[in-house]
Amino acid sequence: MNIRFKQKDLEEIAKISYEEDRKYPENFSNWYKHIVDFGYFKHTNIISNQIFTLEEVETMQETDIIDKVNWEKINKILEPTSNKMKKGQVYNIKNGCFSNKFDFSTCLTTNGELAQQLWKINYQSCMYETGGYTELVVREVIPNYLEYPTIYNGMPLREEIRVFYNLDAKKIEYIVDYWDYNYCYKHLYNANDKIIFNWFHNKIGNRKINHQEKLKELFERIEQNIHTLKFDEELKGIWSIDFLYEIVNDEIYLIDMARGFRSAYWNEDKINKSYKKKTILYKLK
Repeated sequence: MNIRFKQKDLEEIAKISYEEDRKYPENFSNWYKHIVDFGYFKHTNIISNQIFTLEEVETMQETDIIDKVNWEKINKILEPTSNKMKKGQVYNIKNGCFSNKFDFSTCLTTNGELAQQLWKINYQSCMYETGGYTELVVREVIPNYLEYPTIYNGMPLREEIRVFYNLDAKKIEYIVDYWDYNYCYKHLYNANDKIIFNWFHNKIGNRKINHQEKLKELFERIEQNIHTLKFDEELKGIWSIDFLYEIVNDEIYLIDMARGFRSAYWNEDKINKSYKKKTILYKLK
């Protein structure tokens, strides 16, 4: 059976899709504003968090073939952001919900490459149905002083920690290694990435850091200082909070957040039983 949509129907679908994406809690603009104080933890400077109109989104999505993209139109849309970026300086970018870190070459850009890099991120975002295409985030890059070996086409592999934090009870539910060996290794398909991942986990010698010992230390530091991270009363539920360790200055950066049940390593068995019913309510919002 063939179904033919009228133009006004397609326009209404596009409008609904846009409005749904803008309400998505994982959009950077929808959670970052609720952080009142980072306390003990560091964060990178936000150069721009540009929100796009429906018309701008439609312009950027005119084609899914990169060779046919009208870069002049997209560059015009991105001027409010590109004008804030210093010429030639490299920045970290993502859309509202998705960083495309599995192809890290798209996560770094100068103002001259901004349109192309964002288009690539949004293309993959569409493939994975992550949402977030209605906004852009440009941040300063966390320094990589030691020139760590990289995976995922250019991403420095450093200690990262995911904390499942109960915003209502103001308590940690549980903490995990973001780079858990058993979870991540089987999903690495590049031979070089596998070698570096084994080095990172001390399965190959010559690494100065003992990963498990460092994780234990970082877990303890986060547990001791999580109370200094302040949120307003509007953000509710259990969220995953991602932290990255920068070794030279011995600093822990807050780099991302998402609702817990939408995050890797979500495990309801580790959640306080009395809280599970409330968690279901937050899923529906």
